[in-house]
Amino acid sequence: MAKASLLFIQSNYGKPSKMFNEVAKQDNSASILQTELNIEHLRSATGLITSMHLDQIGMMEFSKELEEFLKRGGRWFFNGHLMRPLVFGLKNYEYINEEGKESLQLTQLANHPIFDGINRDSLAERKGVAGFYGRGHNPMPKGAIAITGVGRKQAAVDWVWETPYGGEIFSHAGNDLQGTASDKKTSLRLINNIISWTMREENL
Repeated sequence: MAKASLLFIQSNYGKPSKMFNEVAKQDNSASILQTELNIEHLRSATGLITSMHLDQIGMMEFSKELEEFLKRGGRWFFNGHLMRPLVFGLKNYEYINEEGKESLQLTQLANHPIFDGINRDSLAERKGVAGFYGRGHNPMPKGAIAITGVGRKQAAVDWVWETPYGGEIFSHAGNDLQGTASDKKTSLRLINNIISWTMREENL
């Protein structure tokens, strides 16, 4: 496989996602299953997207390469519950111990290119059911910026962090972000925004 600046890693769970197919269409980009991942994939990448079912135990084998990726100024969009310290500074997911619909309420805390053209209120429910977006948070590292809060205490279900290594991580502590949208148009807009951010297209 040719070297790719943008890499999407999908777990072997389920069928290839819409994100998998959209990244594969991009120039200088590649979508792979995690079982195909090797060191050279990460050494050539400057943008990285990982899905919620990522095998984090297996990914720990690439912690050094992930830190090197960030030192090169790479951007990583992380979906899911963080259960392993994949790079220094990350902490394990915490479930929000609250009851009632307010425990699932989303609050916009800051603007971010990921949400350009997106009504975030529309992401709070999918098919009339709340909770798909997130029910907890990956604790923010020091210096991270909270983007979206969840629950009464507005825990940061979304945050972005400019790491000490130099690169950035956007953490979404829930189902794959594009899958939280109720309609295909919004889902595709989220996919395109995620791709643009990881490829730094908003700076071109």
